[in-house]
Amino acid sequence: MATTFAALIFRPAEIPDRALSQGFAVALGGWDVASPRLFVAPLPGVPGFCAAYYASGDPAVAGGDELDHLSELFDDELSPPVAVLDAAAELGHPGATIFALVFSEEIVHDDGWRFEASGFVRHFVREGEDGIEAGVEAPDRSDLVAVEIDLPDDATEQQEREAMDRAIRPHRGSTYLSAELGAPVLGALMGGLFAPERRVDVHLVEPGPASIAGEVSRLNRVLRREDGRGAPASLPPVRGVASPATYEAFARAYDWADPADPQDLYRELAIGAVEGTLRFLREDELRGHEREPGWEAAAARRLYPIARLSGSALGGGGVAQRAVVALAPDGEQLWIVRGGTSAAPAGPTFGELLRYLSLGWSRRSDAEEDLIGALMLRARLRSLGG
Repeated sequence: MATTFAALIFRPAEIPDRALSQGFAVALGGWDVASPRLFVAPLPGVPGFCAAYYASGDPAVAGGDELDHLSELFDDELSPPVAVLDAAAELGHPGATIFALVFSEEIVHDDGWRFEASGFVRHFVREGEDGIEAGVEAPDRSDLVAVEIDLPDDATEQQEREAMDRAIRPHRGSTYLSAELGAPVLGALMGGLFAPERRVDVHLVEPGPASIAGEVSRLNRVLRREDGRGAPASLPPVRGVASPATYEAFARAYDWADPADPQDLYRELAIGAVEGTLRFLREDELRGHEREPGWEAAAARRLYPIARLSGSALGGGGVAQRAVVALAPDGEQLWIVRGGTSAAPAGPTFGELLRYLSLGWSRRSDAEEDLIGALMLRARLRSLGG
């Protein structure tokens, strides 16, 4: 069976798992890829480096379609290595270097890259519309040539393969990467592909109570608020549904009593189906949901109300009126509930909504612009059922 893969090669000290997770999530923000797979493996033949292997995880794009997806994704302006570099810089590793290879045995496709903050270099050989072509790209150059293969008329199949290999070997991306890293790269990557060490989940924002607490602290810093001011001693159940652990972490860290902003309104939001003005529910409002008409249906889904949406001043109300943002039992997925009965996916996860709020109220770097764009794209896809 022909092997096709896309991999990043990196020094673990420069690229933590969080940078891989967030970087791939940002790069995939506008792609309809529901279950991406990312595995990390050591590369014993390339000392000091590891590889992260990406696959779409979608049976519908298996085989040749998977190679098309990998090629388009890694050729995008905001490709995984670019986004991972940005994430690494935000995490304190601005001088990182990443190598990447998109490779297939099914057809001639060997595309190697080197990325760093100052730019990139790319060497590739691939099957073009008019035959085999090779190229070199950098910020200041772009060369593309046809690969000529001279064969006698009576050449055997074996001779054709050998001539092809001789002609394309100098142009291969894997040849370029081997020279850069001082070790045979392709064999090492083939070995690592079948010996994964661990899986890295792809998230724009990590799930879990600790991550939520960190996101709230980030939001408090942006808004110049205090962690935990006015936090409730406990959170009441609503129609028999206990508050998820992530919401408890949120409630402990959030600033509920900022004297500079007593209304505590987040206006003109537009992320997925979360549109309009949002206000997180106070303890007395949570208790009031015991009497909310029709909330039994939401409670049957084990949804826990956390915020109320009202209409946008720009939009004049509409569908955002009388909506409640509710948290699913997993403590991650958000739902929009109207009238206590109609529930639909909100789009962002709880952590993504909090990151969106903090980014929306801050001066953003280029990497943060990419992140908020990915948050909005991913939320939009989810809210539409993608």
